[in-house]
Amino acid sequence: MEITDIDRIDELLNEARVCRLALFDGEYPYIVPMCFGYDLDGGKLELYFRCEEHGHKLELLKINNNAAFEIDELSGVTQSGSSFDFEACYRSITGTGQVEFVTGIDKLAGLTHIMKKYIKNPSENKLSEQTVNSFAVLKLTAAEFCCKENRPDT
Repeated sequence: MEITDIDRIDELLNEARVCRLALFDGEYPYIVPMCFGYDLDGGKLELYFRCEEHGHKLELLKINNNAAFEIDELSGVTQSGSSFDFEACYRSITGTGQVEFVTGIDKLAGLTHIMKKYIKNPSENKLSEQTVNSFAVLKLTAAEFCCKENRPDT
């Protein structure tokens, strides 16, 4: 079932721990799991990622910055009867968009979104200029996304 309620989408984004980012790499896609931050404002979704300033994904993004993403939360599997009669209980978000390298105040905003997700008291962790400049921050602006869930009755 599709989830369209922004509060429920925000809840999933807040609780999920990993975003899988799919990039173009010649004949096959390149998929990388990443920690992420997000901004969901008025139905517009922006995802933020922190990474090293060099590497394969950055080289791919310089060639083609179109990407797909997937975020999910598997809460269990229900089984009824035979071994192949089962259903996954999950919530997920999939979508596409373009990735850009962010700098300046946008870079700091992206890092703040990431810290809010993973650090217990982000306001207590001040980022030095040296820390901010020691890695790249990517922002994926979702052109489209869809949030779904499957919660079969148990």
